[in-house]
Amino acid sequence: YLGSNGDANNVFNSGSLIMGMNSKSSDESDSYVYDPLDTKPGELEFNSSSPDYLLDQTSVLALNGDGLIYHSEPFEANVEISGYLQFIAWISMDVPDTDFIVQVYEILPNGKSIFLTDDLLRARYRSSLRSARLVDQNKILKYEFDGFMFFSRQIQKGSRLRLVFTSPNSINLQKNYNSGGVVAQESGVDAHTANITLYHSKKYPSYLELPIIR
Repeated sequence: YLGSNGDANNVFNSGSLIMGMNSKSSDESDSYVYDPLDTKPGELEFNSSSPDYLLDQTSVLALNGDGLIYHSEPFEANVEISGYLQFIAWISMDVPDTDFIVQVYEILPNGKSIFLTDDLLRARYRSSLRSARLVDQNKILKYEFDGFMFFSRQIQKGSRLRLVFTSPNSINLQKNYNSGGVVAQESGVDAHTANITLYHSKKYPSYLELPIIR
């Protein structure tokens, strides 16, 4: 389960991932801003592209308020995770549509990062990929991220899991300008800045399901 003090906006001041309902959480939500006209993420991506992208932490370290980060406690023993993850999130936002990406990493005891899997979801397709439904603005809605890539890995004793939740602002992906129009026909003149809140309360628990092999 996710939890935080309400400011899980960077690697060094992250929220937490706890087995069971998160008793360490003193706040019920975290928020970030997605500005589709912000070109800094794309510039960073272009200038820091690395062949070791599965180990690269540049984009995560540079989030700084443009997304949310949560860490688990160190694993007490080696644990095998094999299969498909699922992430359940309760979200509100003040635009009719936007895109989300959830990324999961293993953080080794020495601080190195290993990418494990991710999933992307366009808000208008939260109920079905066959039919689009724009979002009721500022209404808390449930989103199910169940399109993660399969992976199998033994998580080392002492490692942590890192979950990153943000809106993709990438030179490699179609940009959603948050207007609710036909995304392929949108441009910067249609852009709306999105204020996005992710909830993790008893009423709206957001959590990550792991296929742990015992």
